[in-house]
Amino acid sequence: MRSVLAARMAPWPQALAFQRRPLSTLLECERAGGPAFPLTMLVGGRAWVVATPELAHEVLHAQPGLYLAGRANRRILPVLPADTVLTIDGDEHRARRRLLAPLFHGDSLETMAPIVRDIVAAEIARWPVGAPFAVLPRTRFLALCIAARLLLGVEGQALVGDLERHLARALHPYTMLAGVDRLRGLGPASPQAAARRCRARFAAGVAEVRSVRAEAPRDGPPDALDVLCAATGEGLDDMRVADELFALLLAAHETTATALAWALDLLARDPATADALAGEGGSENRPRLDAVISEVLRLRPPLVDIVRELAEPTRLGHHALAAGSLVLIPPPLVHRHGHRDPDAFAADRFLQSRPDPKTWLPFGGGDRRCLGASLALLELREVLTCIVGHFELLPAGRHPEDARLHGTALVPRRGTRLILQPR
Repeated sequence: MRSVLAARMAPWPQALAFQRRPLSTLLECERAGGPAFPLTMLVGGRAWVVATPELAHEVLHAQPGLYLAGRANRRILPVLPADTVLTIDGDEHRARRRLLAPLFHGDSLETMAPIVRDIVAAEIARWPVGAPFAVLPRTRFLALCIAARLLLGVEGQALVGDLERHLARALHPYTMLAGVDRLRGLGPASPQAAARRCRARFAAGVAEVRSVRAEAPRDGPPDALDVLCAATGEGLDDMRVADELFALLLAAHETTATALAWALDLLARDPATADALAGEGGSENRPRLDAVISEVLRLRPPLVDIVRELAEPTRLGHHALAAGSLVLIPPPLVHRHGHRDPDAFAADRFLQSRPDPKTWLPFGGGDRRCLGASLALLELREVLTCIVGHFELLPAGRHPEDARLHGTALVPRRGTRLILQPR
């Protein structure tokens, strides 16, 4: 009965329910609405939710230009600037992606592995031992240290702390309302004005980083700041360089930090699996670690949605959708299909087989699959290996964490509270 009520709620009560308890609201609506159903969100408004792998595949692999990811990303994350790899479409997106892709693959990724290990070792040495603490703020800072080093060449707690404050302002609930047009009348107090101030502060910080770098020669491969500054011939002026870096940092650290926090929550409640991972050590071949990461990302995907906006009218399942419709694919729903006991953390689920790309979408799919997926997996491997190798993980609470929304991320409601004990 509750599922029927959730599906039949008036739009704004439904939006509040989704904001407060996103996963249970999606499940209730799916039980009542079937493979595709409407949902109203506080940010983004009305959307059509796709709940099955078949329909998700249809959307993600549709003819080019039918489902637009850039325009949809602007609607659900209105703090994102308009001209970034996340928010543009078509040929412009493909050109920007080609420009940035070498940073996240091949030689650049191999160069990053020892740097990631050094950053992880230095950061977890500062984590408290023997007392409860929330892991998510620590994994956010850790993931931001790695992203800042890769994208900006920035090192040091003070500089990374400044970046963290800029990004936290961008994901503040009030700033996230920048997409609600009727709030523009508030002038300087509007969320749109707050988003512009956030963007300007970040651009000023990038300008400061660039001035410092100009005075000190650097060794090593180019980072994102080098690549973007060299692309001024493609219309990337200083503000657009700052905007692209803002979007990349936002995407590169929040999702990875969230996945790490969920992984530690699940491993703390499954000590046998944590011990098995510690036994694998730091060898290159770590099949159990890879299986655990795949299962964490299946059961607790960091993002609540993959979104597209329809460029022209089409049919989706049994529904006729108008041009401009927002289509939302929630990995937490799609990931339940095709698996026995889908709500369980089964650490060996992927030990003998790789995840099926139709039912495993933590990085999206199609031609807009996450640009930084390989880097995120590298970080998960190195961070989890280091943590379970040094510590036994004890949950600080009796019950597993449930999820809440932070922007579009599904984060542990209490931040994953743990106690670390030396191994």
